[in-house]
Amino acid sequence: MQTKAVSGVITSPDKPSGRGQKLSENDFARFCSELNLSVFKPASHAELNEILNLQKPDLVITVAYGRLIKKAELQIPKYGWLNIHFSLLPRWRGAAPVQYAILNGDQETGVTVFKLDEGMDTGPIYSQSAYKLLGKESTQELLEALSSNANYPLDRALEMIGDGIMPTPQSDHGATLAPKFSKLAGKIDWDNTAIDIDRKVRALNPWPGAWTSFEGLKLSVLEVSLDDTDESMKLSAGEFALAKELNVGTASGNIAIMNVKPEGKREMTAKEWLRGVQDKSKLSFN
Repeated sequence: MQTKAVSGVITSPDKPSGRGQKLSENDFARFCSELNLSVFKPASHAELNEILNLQKPDLVITVAYGRLIKKAELQIPKYGWLNIHFSLLPRWRGAAPVQYAILNGDQETGVTVFKLDEGMDTGPIYSQSAYKLLGKESTQELLEALSSNANYPLDRALEMIGDGIMPTPQSDHGATLAPKFSKLAGKIDWDNTAIDIDRKVRALNPWPGAWTSFEGLKLSVLEVSLDDTDESMKLSAGEFALAKELNVGTASGNIAIMNVKPEGKREMTAKEWLRGVQDKSKLSFN
């Protein structure tokens, strides 16, 4: 396969944003426009099909496109569609593989480049690159690391296509699913262990965000620590008190909350937030 220029990029349609709900393009579309690339924003499968037939690409490379591609569209490019997926497939098929890897305490994840088929991340695999987790990453941090590591498996996949090497059929053995999260998924259950709560906060940062309730108001929990706790303070689940940091009781001892965002207010340290609490006689989250 000879190297050719990028004929264009495909992304989601402009969406309303801001107070006036004015249509605004996403950051990717804006970036590509600045590079003078043709940007297409199909709102339907019919529009996507039309774009592909007009452009006649040899290959389409996707990452986080967010919608299933139909068989007719998959067959238009000469070499099909490649997808860059941020897990070691078949583990964590779906929209949120990075979040689920953190949430489940995986010690290893990675990047998979595979040929799209009509299933949900079930296509044959060209190349994979493993990445060792440190156990402290947020989703945003891990996404950035995996994005930086995606070049090698993508280059390898392109070489394989050029050499006529077929991808390896993907096994269903060991397959797990990583569906989208709802906003309600971020609510913290203080009856869980400190380790599980730490993973949840890191996994759901920035979306949908981990949160708890205090006096009927939502309190977003942005960062916690397992290292800044005072275990001499015997706190019940959800009960909190100030030590070196703001400690909260869990099912397995305390966890320290470092940074929060109260509903309708700016981000702040947990200690700043506590100073603003008027009634300190009932200090517990729910």
